[in-house]
Amino acid sequence: METLDTTAYWVESPGVGVLKPERVAANPTRGSSLIQATWSAVSSGTERLVGLGRVSQELNESMACRYMDGGFELPLKYGYCLVGRGLEGALAGKAIFVMHPHQSLAEVRDEDATVLPADLPTQRAALIPNLETALNAVWDAELTADESACVIGAGSVGLLVAYTIWRTSGRAVCLIERDEERRAFAATLPWCDEAFDPMQTRAGPFNVAFHTTGSPSGLQSALDSVGFEGRVIELSWYGDQSVSLKLGTDFHYGRKRIIASQVGTIAVNHRDSHDYKRRLDEVLALLDEPELDRLLGAPVPFASMPEFMTSLYRGDATAPLPLIQYEGF
Repeated sequence: METLDTTAYWVESPGVGVLKPERVAANPTRGSSLIQATWSAVSSGTERLVGLGRVSQELNESMACRYMDGGFELPLKYGYCLVGRGLEGALAGKAIFVMHPHQSLAEVRDEDATVLPADLPTQRAALIPNLETALNAVWDAELTADESACVIGAGSVGLLVAYTIWRTSGRAVCLIERDEERRAFAATLPWCDEAFDPMQTRAGPFNVAFHTTGSPSGLQSALDSVGFEGRVIELSWYGDQSVSLKLGTDFHYGRKRIIASQVGTIAVNHRDSHDYKRRLDEVLALLDEPELDRLLGAPVPFASMPEFMTSLYRGDATAPLPLIQYEGF
């Protein structure tokens, strides 16, 4: 069988990533296509957690991504946002999105790939996974027209939650973010009403708070920001990190709730009306806003990805959604 060279990003050990050569079939099997990557996106919070080895190997099955190789105990090939163009197979010549680790050439099942609308910039398509997460969380919240909401954390998921509320209800949303640079950026977006520093301002009370920081202190801020019978929609994944909360004040008499939201399962209030394809169609429709391009970082060449990921593992600041570029690799 004729094969072609490809390169993939692997986490070899905690905090250490490398580009490794692999081989893919030159002629994909029936029902599959060969894809040339043009972009992939790094979901900073999740991929930092994974890259530092902070995920239990017990989750190898339940939290595995499509086409993942290795395991959470490391080494591991991981990632879930690849945008590319079909080279061979039924998808040849088409721009597509697929959940796949960072890799220059990949054979994927046609049923796993989404053909992108012709008018959608391929860079913006890198927002699909995080926007799908945001949409599902807004569904989980079951916001009514008279309820107030805030978002804790101005990373890509938090900004996209605020954007989704703005698009679906017409309401700009309050952001709570401790990083001054992120806070200033969020305040310039049309879907952000105000941006507060949780250490300096007690915002609220709100009916609903969406928590996206991945930090226990952020979750505490979310609980503190909601009022009587307020609910916190928890989007963060903590891996093996323990979470400590102060529940001895108004948590019980305030009848507050923490609701986990995870994109792998459609929100219960939409399961009768939506399958995964219909949810994805709604995400594609939400991507028609040019202002979303501001969430994308300056492209990082794929050849420089190990160095970039090292800085991410250190906790260095990044754009809301770091973008990896493959052209010319």
